[in-house]
Amino acid sequence: MISSRILQAVFLLLITALMVVDAKVGGKPTQNKVGSADAGEIWEEEDDAASPPKGPHFAKDTPKSVLAAVGTPAHIPCKARNLGAKSVSWIRHKDLHVLTVGSFTFTNDERFSAHRDPSSGDWVLVLRHPQPSDSGYYECSISTKPVTAITVKLEFVTPTAELLGDGSVYLDKGSTLNLTCVVHFSPTPPEFILWYHREKLVNYGRRGGREIQVETEHRGEMTRSSLLVHNATLLDSGKYSCKPASAKKVSVVVHVLESETPEAMKTTTNGAPTVAAHNKLIFSFMTAAAAAAFCLLTKSEDDLSSQVVQLCLLFPLLSPLTSR
Repeated sequence: MISSRILQAVFLLLITALMVVDAKVGGKPTQNKVGSADAGEIWEEEDDAASPPKGPHFAKDTPKSVLAAVGTPAHIPCKARNLGAKSVSWIRHKDLHVLTVGSFTFTNDERFSAHRDPSSGDWVLVLRHPQPSDSGYYECSISTKPVTAITVKLEFVTPTAELLGDGSVYLDKGSTLNLTCVVHFSPTPPEFILWYHREKLVNYGRRGGREIQVETEHRGEMTRSSLLVHNATLLDSGKYSCKPASAKKVSVVVHVLESETPEAMKTTTNGAPTVAAHNKLIFSFMTAAAAAAFCLLTKSEDDLSSQVVQLCLLFPLLSPLTSR
């Protein structure tokens, strides 16, 4: 009798223990709970953001707009993920024309093509030799049911080139010629920047045993290209031109001067007088002022006639003109 009661007690303890374990294992976690004001109940709010999307989808950082330069290939990325057996298509909104499906092109416009970037996995639509008329909306779609799509706005800017210097550059023989060409409104670096001297390409090579250097850097929407010619000679004079791939050619005229006193001639871009000429002009005015003062101090009605007085007063005005 006693043994049967002991067995029943052990059986009840086992059932109680199993119920506790089941409640802990099968129950829901207690974190991230939100109270209900209506029913006074408490339930769990699932955190969907922590779990990655399943199936084909677009990455959250997929760009919604792309800025490109006229004349430079435009690259429009589509960050499609988990495609599986699905394909990616590009459609032009303004005429609903299918441009590409996967890596196949479905348009007679050979400027369009698409490829998958092996490093990022993005499907990139490439538009070569774009024009402002190509701006607008382009749709990247995944062949799901229903179709999953995202729209990207393509905008263009027209780059402009500027060659620093007011049309002319002056420097001494033996100096270093340094010309800088700035390309504005260029979201991506130009494919090339060519330098010409007297319509002859001088980007690379040597001239008279001297190396010609070209240094280029790109920051933001601006590209700078510098042409360096060391130990300039008279043969380096003439017109220099800068021609970026995506902008019009700009030119400047260089004057290499031969001077016995190189320190008297400084590089200038606006035709300003040299240091020697400036000093000579100051000396002439000082001489004229001294002559005028002498005439006024020695003038008297007894020993100078009125004609001499007039010549003394006119001398300060004539002296600067005759000293040039």
